Amino acid sequence: MSLNARRFAAKHADRIDVPKVPKLSPEQVQRLSLLERALMQEHARHAARLAELRVVAERLQPLEPLVREARERGALIDLECVRLSPMRYRSNDLARGVEAVVLRPEDSISMWRDPREQNALAGVLLEAGWRIVFAYADGSTVSRDRLVFMRGRQVVETTCMRQWVLDAIALGHITAETAGRHPATDTGVPLRDPAAQGAAQPA
Repeated sequence: MSLNARRFAAKHADRIDVPKVPKLSPEQVQRLSLLERALMQEHARHAARLAELRVVAERLQPLEPLVREARERGALIDLECVRLSPMRYRSNDLARGVEAVVLRPEDSISMWRDPREQNALAGVLLEAGWRIVFAYADGSTVSRDRLVFMRGRQVVETTCMRQWVLDAIALGHITAETAGRHPATDTGVPLRDPAAQGAAQPA
């Protein structure tokens, strides 16, 4: 990221004012009315979410062109999921792990998900030269699978439909060497079988 871009991102993060939530002892909390306790809980939730957004703000700015492209293809980003992943991912065994920016499409009723909307962001990342370093495609084919893309030190975690994963395997973007649990690691033993539990996990 250029120096100017870093300055802009830093200013953006500074504008996210995280309110201070008073710390009360259990005895003090018990003396509050029901409404006061409910309000305090809501303020704490709001402060925690703003703190999450402040942490991820700098990493979101370089991703804006990709998000706009995905939106033009029908993707709607689930704003409640925008955060840093607690897990770290790496491009190889020697690389240092990096937290992923979580950007997931909005979900709808499981049986009626539109693949065009659900797969748009994954398609944009792949076309932009990002590499898939982790894939978790297990369970029902109507559930959404989790993918992690990396380019340099930038990492994005998103979701897509199973057919997109199968197509990516056919095209060689996901292989048996890709970390996670997915059909490319299938050696004839069902993925749900205990013998198949040794699949690679993220760093």
